[in-house]
Amino acid sequence: GRNPMAARKKTTRKAAKKRIGKTARKPARKPAPKKAAPKKAAEKKAPPAKSAANPLEAVARRIIAATVDPSKFVVADLYTPDCVSQEAAGNVDHGYAGLEAKGKRWESMQQGAKWKTRNVFLGRNTICIEWEAEVTLMDGRVVPLLEVAVHEIRSGKIARERYYYNPMALMPPG
Repeated sequence: GRNPMAARKKTTRKAAKKRIGKTARKPARKPAPKKAAPKKAAEKKAPPAKSAANPLEAVARRIIAATVDPSKFVVADLYTPDCVSQEAAGNVDHGYAGLEAKGKRWESMQQGAKWKTRNVFLGRNTICIEWEAEVTLMDGRVVPLLEVAVHEIRSGKIARERYYYNPMALMPPG
């Protein structure tokens, strides 16, 4: 019984035993964490697939559906009666009547818009949607519009919202 490793490294038998003892223990310790890690990763992945949808996610889906298809837009379904809506140019509208007036202003300045979501972010009680749109204005111009909408949610409806975009993109040329 001479140790082949000790012969190759030309070390004393005592030093070889120490080295062999250390190397013998290392492989026994390393596989245990490797086996445990995949189980933990699998456990972490399983709950999101089984968990119920986030209530904010459902509201975000309703907002997106109503924006992409205006026929699905019903003020009372999406907003609280005391809601506040602020546009990038500074206009602030309050309540259902304010939202109706805001909708009429929007309709008077454009012939149609094609909206596409780029990103949706959910907070504790806030939904942030990054939009990309092609807006056909009343003069026939088609302008690109990038917008970020921040919606504060209360009881499953929008209580406050703010829109961030370049208002100059919608202005007449010159």
